[in-house]
Amino acid sequence: MLSLEGTYCQAIKISQNVVEDIRFGRKLYLDPIDTISAQICKYRNEDANILILLNNFKDKYPYLISHPVNVAFISFVIGIWLDLIETKLSNLVKAALLLDIGKAKIKDSLLNKPEELTLAEAEKLKAHPVTGYKILHSTGKFGKEVLSGVLFHHERMDGSGYPIGLKGENINLISRIIAVADTYDAITSDKAYGKKYFPLQAIQEIMENSIGLDQEICRIFVMHMINYYCDREVLLNNGRLGYIASINLKNISKPLVNCDDKYIDLALENDIEIVEIH
Repeated sequence: MLSLEGTYCQAIKISQNVVEDIRFGRKLYLDPIDTISAQICKYRNEDANILILLNNFKDKYPYLISHPVNVAFISFVIGIWLDLIETKLSNLVKAALLLDIGKAKIKDSLLNKPEELTLAEAEKLKAHPVTGYKILHSTGKFGKEVLSGVLFHHERMDGSGYPIGLKGENINLISRIIAVADTYDAITSDKAYGKKYFPLQAIQEIMENSIGLDQEICRIFVMHMINYYCDREVLLNNGRLGYIASINLKNISKPLVNCDDKYIDLALENDIEIVEIH
């Protein structure tokens, strides 16, 4: 059995191979997706270690390659917290690993464009779920649950998503889970576009501005992530080390920090902030 770190690195290689197969017009070999999904699902009792792993590997690989892998692991962790059965967990991981397969058909110059996209460019980018669905459907390898997860992961509960504009529970559960994981990894990653959030800022953003996401999944995600970050060691911008003593739901990004038995409430400090979480 591969180590957790080895599993992540293997998933990165598989993700890269899938992208390159599509870009270079090679025969698409998807059996490794089944293999690595089964391997990931063996870590059902390792949710905390998975989060540590993702933090350690953050931004070490190109976004197009690492993002699906990160989303797969985060989705898996959310699935654990939702107590999903094994078959649904497996399909969730497969769909997440393949969520952006349609982007392999889009040039890097567009994917990495830092400026605001034109309407035509935005529409081309928004077509990636349909493109990915068509690629996967043509292989005949995956069932409806995986295909729907890929096709609908950008749908939103209020109908504001794409490609169809589905609402509420008309969006399948796998897509709703992936939407939360996708959002979290996207806003905490280095990209050519968009603001990068610190993890606690991202958790607060999801809690406060997630109207299009499944609110119950967001609630469970936020509560578990807060529990995970409590007691984590942090480095402050004044050079001091400490640990997170407690997190206020009303101000998640500014927790109470214990530095050498002196408590610092970051909500009351304008000049002190966390720069690293270990």
